[in-house]
Amino acid sequence: MNIGIYNRWLATMGGGEKMSLSAAEHLSRAHQVTVISHTPVKVETLSQRLNLDLSNVRFNFVPDEPRSLLEEITADYDIFINASHMDIPPTRAQRNVMLVYFPAQIYLDLPAKLRAHVGMMLRKLLFVPTFADGFYGAEIVDGRQLRRTHQSMCIELPHSRSGLTVKFNLSAEQPGIGHATVYADGEPVEKVTLRSDGAPTPCTIKLNGKGLRASTITIKCPPPATTDRFCMALSDFQIEHPRYRFYQWLFEEKLKEWGLRLHGVPEQLSTTRIENLARYHTIWAISEFTRTWVRRYWRRDSEILTPPVDVEAFAPASDGKRNMILNVGRFFAGSHNKKHLEMVAAFKHMVDGGLRNWELHLAGNLTPEPMHTEYLDQVKRAAQGYPVVLHVNAPFGELQRLYGEAAIYWHASGYGEDESREPIKSEHFGITTVEAMAAGCAPVVIAKGGQPEIVQHGRNGFLWQSLAELQSFTLKLIHDPALRERLAAAALADSKRYDKSHFQTRLDQLVRKLIT
Repeated sequence: MNIGIYNRWLATMGGGEKMSLSAAEHLSRAHQVTVISHTPVKVETLSQRLNLDLSNVRFNFVPDEPRSLLEEITADYDIFINASHMDIPPTRAQRNVMLVYFPAQIYLDLPAKLRAHVGMMLRKLLFVPTFADGFYGAEIVDGRQLRRTHQSMCIELPHSRSGLTVKFNLSAEQPGIGHATVYADGEPVEKVTLRSDGAPTPCTIKLNGKGLRASTITIKCPPPATTDRFCMALSDFQIEHPRYRFYQWLFEEKLKEWGLRLHGVPEQLSTTRIENLARYHTIWAISEFTRTWVRRYWRRDSEILTPPVDVEAFAPASDGKRNMILNVGRFFAGSHNKKHLEMVAAFKHMVDGGLRNWELHLAGNLTPEPMHTEYLDQVKRAAQGYPVVLHVNAPFGELQRLYGEAAIYWHASGYGEDESREPIKSEHFGITTVEAMAAGCAPVVIAKGGQPEIVQHGRNGFLWQSLAELQSFTLKLIHDPALRERLAAAALADSKRYDKSHFQTRLDQLVRKLIT
């Protein structure tokens, strides 16, 4: 069969991307598989970073817009698997699957509708641009945001009666593309000469305020020499207007999490998403937790396909466990962070209460942006003077060592959040918990999200709901080594249920069910 797997966020190489590419790896042994995304990534990089054999998998990187292009591509497939988080693209394949990590709410209640309307109003008020047809995904290159483009690209701007001045840099991505023409609302306004060495050329475009429609900038270049490469790149996009400068200050510098939400506000409410979802024949959810919210948000049932975990890569240290508590999770700011500050506070309280000769280790990657580095600095300041060790951007080998040496594993994502109101802030499954179990750690994890499906309280770990319980259960394990060893042994055995072979067997079952 001809199978297409779509993931908009492939370049992030996160847990969802590993799961979708693990499916591609396995299915490519018996079928023709193509992975579709927008921001190009080297296959060698994906294979090495995610520890996968992608030699039989094809890749197709297409512009981010228009949606009709992606829909047209899907018509070539016998099975189309949408594995892109929070995306519900239209599809015309013979059989269509939605792989869901957590569902976007499409049947909106009144508060959600109000939030969406407020978001759309803010986008218009603050002149937030929409990078529409012809763009690939945004990239950070040498500290600058850059978008590679097709032969023709379109940017939509909210209307301004007084007109707008727009600035950006434009560069050629292929030899022979010597110029580009810029159109404002369909009228040619400037011909830009592009440098032959690929260096950026600054452009300034003035738009007159006309009518009540949004202004549209279209940029076109001559046909490229080859069609398998980009044509141009646009970077450093700016709108010379006080409202846009305020947007940049507030949402790109101070409140980046809210800025991302603002960019995610749909131009229309959920009607289109509901229509698109109806085209999918089946839904695969990664956990019972996700399945529950698929029912609530989408009014559809789903099958369970838990993510594959490389459990064989982890094992207890050969020289035994240390007096060490471990947590693994990215250091990032925002309300959906991994709650490092709360874990540090809980551990400090234990130390102040008399705990000696134990350490807390926090390991995770860091995105080098000011809001995230400031958050990491907060964690460092909170931990100062206590036996708390941070491992930032630790290589895989170091993570293996930490898992192997740790006696207890902590997980706190979702603590302090209202799960009934914002369930997305809880862990949807819990890959790091399974990795820790495979390394013989006794898990003490929050009783939220997908964690209770992995950890059974009192049998292979403990589940907590308050920081007092987190401390109490941890101290119980510290003072009772036999109990700790018994729970760790059960955890290690149970981790095997999430290995690659179980994932592949279940995937084959779901594919057979889909086509019969």
